[in-house]
Amino acid sequence: MSKPPYTFKKELSTRYSFLSTGKKSVEKIVMFTPLNLADIYNLGFGDVLSNGEIDDSAISNNGDIIKVLSTVIHIIKDFTEAKPVAKIAFKGSTKERTALYQRILKTYGESFSKEFLITALEGPSNKPAETIFDPWYKGFYLAFFEKENRNFNICR
Repeated sequence: MSKPPYTFKKELSTRYSFLSTGKKSVEKIVMFTPLNLADIYNLGFGDVLSNGEIDDSAISNNGDIIKVLSTVIHIIKDFTEAKPVAKIAFKGSTKERTALYQRILKTYGESFSKEFLITALEGPSNKPAETIFDPWYKGFYLAFFEKENRNFNICR
C-alpha cells in the first residue's frame, strides 16, 4: 500500500492513536491485546467516542479508508519491530466487517505479503484450521493473522 499514512502517536507499547481527517476529524485507536497464546496479540481498532470509549463497530464514512488502512499497516510494522516474534490476530466486530477485511486483503494482499506473512482461519468455527491466506478463496475466513515475513510459523 503506497498511500502515505497519517501521523500516529504511540501512547503505550500496545496502544496507538491517530486523527483521520477526511470529511471530518475522527480520532482512531489501534490496540494490541495479548492473548492467552504465546506471542499472539489481538488487533483492536476503532473510533474514540466523546466519552473516551472505543467503538470498534463505528462506520465513519470519512472518505479516507485507504489512508486509514495505510496508517494501521504502519502501526503494525512499528509494533512488530518492537516485538519481532509477535503474531497479530484480527477479525471484524461483525461477520460483514470480517468480510470487508477479507476483501481488503484480497485487494492489497500482494503488497502486504512483501512485509507480512498473512494467514487465516477457515473451516467450521468449532474446529478451524490456520492456512496461508488465499485471495481467491471462495469461502468465508473466520479471522486473520499477520506476522513479519522473517518470522514464519503457522500454528497447528
